Amino acid sequence: MKKMAKVVAVLLTLVMLLTACAGNKPATNADGEEQVTLRFSWWGGDARHEATLEAIALFEEKYPNIKIEAEYGGWQGHQEKVTTQMVGNTAPDVLQVNWNWLYIFSKDGNGFYDLSTLADINLDNYESAILDQTTINGKVNGLPVGIGGKVFYWNGSTYEKAGVEIPQTFDDLFAAAEVFQATLGNDYYPIDLDQYGAFLMLLYYLEQQTGKPFIVDNKVAYTEAQLVEALEYYNSMVEAGVTPSMESRGAAGNVPVDQTPSWIQGRYGGTYEWDSAIDKFQAALEGDQKIVTGDFLTGIGSHPSALAKVSMAYSINKNTKHPEAAAKFLNFLVSDKEASEILGTTRGIPANLAAKDTLQDLGLLSGLGYEGNVKVIDNLGVGISPYFEDAELQAFYRQVIEEYGYGQINAQQAAEKIITTVNRLVAELAK
Repeated sequence: MKKMAKVVAVLLTLVMLLTACAGNKPATNADGEEQVTLRFSWWGGDARHEATLEAIALFEEKYPNIKIEAEYGGWQGHQEKVTTQMVGNTAPDVLQVNWNWLYIFSKDGNGFYDLSTLADINLDNYESAILDQTTINGKVNGLPVGIGGKVFYWNGSTYEKAGVEIPQTFDDLFAAAEVFQATLGNDYYPIDLDQYGAFLMLLYYLEQQTGKPFIVDNKVAYTEAQLVEALEYYNSMVEAGVTPSMESRGAAGNVPVDQTPSWIQGRYGGTYEWDSAIDKFQAALEGDQKIVTGDFLTGIGSHPSALAKVSMAYSINKNTKHPEAAAKFLNFLVSDKEASEILGTTRGIPANLAAKDTLQDLGLLSGLGYEGNVKVIDNLGVGISPYFEDAELQAFYRQVIEEYGYGQINAQQAAEKIITTVNRLVAELAK
């Protein structure tokens, strides 16, 4: 009996060991491939959600051993949700992130998986100047999803009415102002620049002249003298009637540019606007007025100065247990032909060159936004700091231009204020 009990005990021990070993073995499908589940989060509207879910279904069909758990919703509160997940180490395997979040969650480049180390991700499908914006300390923290840029758009109907060709240079713009005033009246202007637009025009002027972006190594890259020159150039545009003064613009009230009566009625002949936002400007125009896409104005310097940024990116959680599977999914989302057709422009004009080629071949890329995006890519400047669009900095840009435009401070005071305030705020953000 004792001998039999020992045999049973040994057999039970072996069964338990075999069961434990079997429990630790990853589940596999019929082809012997490991079954993997990845979580993927994004924000957006219904069109983006529907297209993304369709693309996920196609991926799961092509890769039956990988299941994608979708986590999606609207924009409101999404950053707070991701922040909580990142801090609590509960973030999804693959995330759609705002470009500047990379520098919030990965200041040293180690906050997300380095995509350059994953063989299934093809980085050759990106413009280097764009990929640089998602690379921190030499580590690719995200794949650019879309690119947005500021573009010169013109009311072709107003220019035709004035008998003026669409401007190619800044000299053309000044010459147009004389004709506008003489033929249409003093309340017509070749281009409208609100506070933010005027500030960006300063930077456009200086980057074309110097080849430097506004912020380098977390400090303003321009000298006081250079900023004074740019501010005075903007003032000369106001004095020549190229663009309305701050006082003149203020008469319309604090409303978006596309909602001002002067834009709607065609008295403003142009705007310097994001390619992704121009459709609403066209929609706001009365009657049959038509916007045309312009070239980037030249005549200040020899450097390309199109302001562009990555609108959003895809990143992989640095702690994912399945980096290879995540890489397959990510590369599929950004470059697979069928996926590109399904996703279309639900996240803007694709930054991935293969996806863009697919949409071009299918005739799915057209219109003012696409035309502007093409010109942005052809005229890329150096890029912007990830801190450039911080809310407090945005408010400051508008404030300092308004103070200068209303004559409350002069160009020298404005230049000093720009350098001091921006350097202080960026240093705080970069801590």
